[in-house]
Amino acid sequence: MKIAVISAQVFAVPVSGYSGLEHLAWQQAKYLALRGHQVILFAPNGSSCPGCQVVHTGEPGWDEKVAYGGDGKPGGWGGYWSLLPQMDCIISNDWQKNAYLLKMEGRLPAPVLGVCHAPVDTMFKELPPLEKPCFVCISEDQANHFRGLFNKDCRVAYNGIDTTVYAPLALPRSDRFLFLARFSTIKGPDIAIQACKDAGVGLDLIGDTTITGEPELLKRCLDMADGKQIRVLGGMSRGECVWWFSQAKALLHPAGKGWREPFGLSPVESMSCGTPVIAYDAGALRETIYHCENFKPLVKNYDEFVAAIKAAAGPNGITENDRQRCRVNASRFSVEKMAARYEELCCEAIKTGGW
Repeated sequence: MKIAVISAQVFAVPVSGYSGLEHLAWQQAKYLALRGHQVILFAPNGSSCPGCQVVHTGEPGWDEKVAYGGDGKPGGWGGYWSLLPQMDCIISNDWQKNAYLLKMEGRLPAPVLGVCHAPVDTMFKELPPLEKPCFVCISEDQANHFRGLFNKDCRVAYNGIDTTVYAPLALPRSDRFLFLARFSTIKGPDIAIQACKDAGVGLDLIGDTTITGEPELLKRCLDMADGKQIRVLGGMSRGECVWWFSQAKALLHPAGKGWREPFGLSPVESMSCGTPVIAYDAGALRETIYHCENFKPLVKNYDEFVAAIKAAAGPNGITENDRQRCRVNASRFSVEKMAARYEELCCEAIKTGGW
């Protein structure tokens, strides 16, 4: 098949730091090419991907319509819209899903698989007016949410990680916990800090502080940190994150303000490094999190969160068996399985006209 993979416009790929959507788009392209398909990756200037043709879509930024074609319509200057009718199938990871414009105008015979990388009620007020828009959700919970909101069918393709990269390094385990997510209210870094203070344990916080648009939250986290018990370390590369996963006691993944986690990439990466996760029971996390032997990994409120941290910090809180089973659990979400699933969905969409 000739498959187009459209990334978001924010970062060139592969991303030098830590990212979610862009990294997943890059992996889709790379591993579909490894499966023998002709893949064209549409991504910002500076992007590259082994085994794929890369069409550069302009300087990194937030304006996806310019990348697509000037004013966001076929016929706009520059852009990549004119190349899409040459494809057998299109996997659209971008936020605005501009490829649907060609479908709506009847100028694109290929199906567009629109991947939902955020809670669906934050991405769409209404779907493109197509009989079979071919939307793909990244968890069963997100798919149920999608069907309930729009009364349309969808498919599920779990995100994937490279389990050869996310593997435990030969490091001694510390007694410190880890937070690894962007510094956004929905990710709850301030909740993690206060919980570790109340539990009397150490915490290292890693995450992007540049694109979140919440300087007040970052300032509050910095004010809560003392540089010893609580340390705010900022952004890291994926390789550096493996080191932090490999030495941490456990990963903390609270959710703020009713966040409905569509998948949760860092918890799966953490488990692949043998590091259990303590998380708020939100969205897809009950589909991904391994249940440890001596503490409750999915909690419903702050008090349960603190109690789980205290239990995990105890001498028998996390067993070696827990760490091994975390790795086995994370292997369900390998990048190879993700690519195979997208291949399957592309074939289904082409054969049946979509869903």
